[in-house]
Amino acid sequence: MPAVSVVIPTYNCAEFLPQTIDSVLNQTFKDFEIIIVDDGSVDNTKEIVKHYIDTAKRQIKYIYQENKGPAAARNNGIRNASGKYIALVDSDDLWVAEKLSVQIDYLEKNTDLSFVFSDMFIMEENGKAGDTMMKTKKPSSGYIFYELLKDNFIFSPTPLAKKECFDKAGFFCEDRDIISTEDHHMWLKVAYFFKGGYIDKPLAYYRIRSGSLSSYKLNLAIKDMIVLDKIAAEFPDTVQEGEKYYRESRANLYFEVGYALYLQNDFKKALNYFLLSVRENYLCIKTYKMIIVILILPHSYLLRRNIKRN
Repeated sequence: MPAVSVVIPTYNCAEFLPQTIDSVLNQTFKDFEIIIVDDGSVDNTKEIVKHYIDTAKRQIKYIYQENKGPAAARNNGIRNASGKYIALVDSDDLWVAEKLSVQIDYLEKNTDLSFVFSDMFIMEENGKAGDTMMKTKKPSSGYIFYELLKDNFIFSPTPLAKKECFDKAGFFCEDRDIISTEDHHMWLKVAYFFKGGYIDKPLAYYRIRSGSLSSYKLNLAIKDMIVLDKIAAEFPDTVQEGEKYYRESRANLYFEVGYALYLQNDFKKALNYFLLSVRENYLCIKTYKMIIVILILPHSYLLRRNIKRN
């Protein structure tokens, strides 16, 4: 039985999948199995995985399923895992070589913790690494449910968890309405039942794919609002005790929606969301600043646009 089961969900990602697999195979910690769950790919994913199965000299399982979404692929991998620990990495992200070694050592030294996560590098689509994600804010260790409620800081390629976390908390939510935020929902569930630890070191690379950043953030914030409602329904005892954190989280999400709309020049809708943010957290200075900006700048923006037209 391997110590770690590494679950790699993939869908039409043959361009990046070999790099991801290599980053796992190159771990300094070697006691692991790899479970690749192909979520209905129509590219040459199957051939790539077969090559690794034939040549890697490492336990690699390949599971094909009809397209059901990333959450279903992760869940399929977890159900087929035999390791004491579960680690997940999407098929376009990467690990640094000592990722598993550092995290397992951390959990073995901190026996009161059941899962661990870390900082990570932000990577462009072409593979160029940039800043780390946690440049300013550093999460706590211990019981972090309410802290995580306010701000999603556990990113998909970094966590390592004891299998018992999933046995107790359940699996990733497969509802299509929270695709891209199912990670936040999952780790909130785990954090409700278990203590976790943060390692202040980048142990993974998160690839940012092409597309409109403002549209991406807008979509993410809206879906995170759904996650917040789901968590409140699933753990109603946290609503009163954590009212402050729920309100701050909603204020932050309303701000993110408003700011994304502002970047898209939809000033009226942006203003409405900034006002909703203030309603939830009237001490949020950044929101007041944007309200002032949005009441002044649209006029100058429209004036400049009219001048250009004339």
